[in-house]
Amino acid sequence: QNYTMARLGDNSGAAVVLDLTQGDVLAIASAPSFDPNLFVRGISSTDYTSLIENDHRPLADKTVQGAYPPGSTFKTVTLLAALDAGVLAPNETVYCRGYTELGNRKFHCWKHSGHGPVGVEQSLEQSCDVFYYEVAQRVGIEKISEMARRLGIGVKFDLPMSAVSEGLAPSKDWKLARYKKDWLVGDTFNSGIGQGFVLASPMQLAVMT
Repeated sequence: QNYTMARLGDNSGAAVVLDLTQGDVLAIASAPSFDPNLFVRGISSTDYTSLIENDHRPLADKTVQGAYPPGSTFKTVTLLAALDAGVLAPNETVYCRGYTELGNRKFHCWKHSGHGPVGVEQSLEQSCDVFYYEVAQRVGIEKISEMARRLGIGVKFDLPMSAVSEGLAPSKDWKLARYKKDWLVGDTFNSGIGQGFVLASPMQLAVMT
């Protein structure tokens, strides 16, 4: 724990280290930290103001309270959902030309010139967005969200900590209830690469991994 906090320093960030064989939490660090002794006999207004106005949010435990778009780390969820559903063969390739067209809109890959033919392993090595647009569309948001929950995203962990976030593994019903709007294929594209509505805490990403 001390080593992890020292590495984070005064940066705004969080780190979770798990024992992969036992599941024990070896470190769960949120930075920057603060001195809890300040609160023992009543914190001064000056000290409290400096904490709540700090844009690095020292009072929040980012490891479990913070829910953020997981980005490309979520691609493993989309890939596992597709393999589990049988809509993608382990030896299959998807051609990336730098974008995918949906109606009159283009969803771009981070590599604008494209990756060419991309296999399963290469899709992770290169983090090819087009591969995951295609795969996400095949498998659909319901199975992606189901796999996310199986891996811990969208699940509120029973931890002895305050304000533990359950993150968000979105679904068609969730969007309809939340926004009174139907789910779109573009939503599936965005979710497939860990953006859009998907949210996860650092702890959930550690468990997922």
